This record gives sequence, C-alpha cells and structure tokens, in this order.
Amino acid sequence: MNRANDKLDAPYESKVFDIRFRGTSNDLSSVKIYTSKNRFQIEKQISFDPESEPISSMEYFAGSVLSSILLTLLEQSKKRGSIIEEIEGVLNLSLENPLSLLGVKGYEEEPFISKMTVTVYLYADLEDKAFDEFCLGALAKSPIYNTLKRSMELEVVFKKLT
Repeated sequence: MNRANDKLDAPYESKVFDIRFRGTSNDLSSVKIYTSKNRFQIEKQISFDPESEPISSMEYFAGSVLSSILLTLLEQSKKRGSIIEEIEGVLNLSLENPLSLLGVKGYEEEPFISKMTVTVYLYADLEDKAFDEFCLGALAKSPIYNTLKRSMELEVVFKKLT
C-alpha cells in the first residue's frame, strides 16, 4: 500500500476544512460577525482606553491565539490520559506604529503586530524531557500557532509548575 498515492486520491474534505464567516455593518460604526452557529459584534479594531469595555478586534485576535494554544494542550493532554492538572497562559504582543491608528500628524506607517510572546504555566506529572516533548508536540497541533509562526515573531514559553 502506498500512502503517498492515497493522499493524492483523498477527497478534498479530508485534506482541507473550509470555514466561512460573514460580516455586516448596518449602523456603519460596528461590525456583526456571523459564524455558522453564532454571531458577535465588534465596535473597534483596537482601543487604547483602559476603561473601554467592548471587546475589540485586537482582543478577540489575541484571545484566539492564546485560547487556541491552551485548548490544543488540553486536547492533547486528554488523548494521553489527562496529564495536565493545571494550566494558565499569558500573551503579550507588540504593536508597531500605534500612533498612526490615532491619527497623529506625521505618523503614517502601517500598524502591525511585530511580536507575540505566550507564556504557558502548567502542572503536569511528567519528567522534564517528557514535559518538553509533550508541550512541543501539542503545540505542533495548533493551526493558529502554525499559521502565525510563519508570518511573525511568535514565541511560546512553557513553565512547569511544581
């Protein structure tokens, strides 16, 4: 049996999972995002106001990155018999050229996220080598991580709790 030929003949759905989102703006000041089963509204792409309560696009994006990494670890833990007992993560990101978003004269550079660092604190009853192998192996199963690591500086640090 030749697995390489099997992959070539495999149906599209076994190789690619397509997801569709729709966005609308009826009030021309916020956007409603529709998924296959849910919808949510976003009022700003980013807020520099620490008192602002609505979740911005940037917060959804960063939250998606962090939750994807944590959920991937938890899913892989369950497949191995629930080896994670505690987990917490912190994401820090660096936004370049933020003044251009605020309309400050003389600042026209394109804003972009130049770096993200995710620190994952977890307690798992594994020896150091097995802990590292588990964490890196699980991380390789995160589609969001795998996509972003190709386009930006994205560092994930694992801290073993004792």
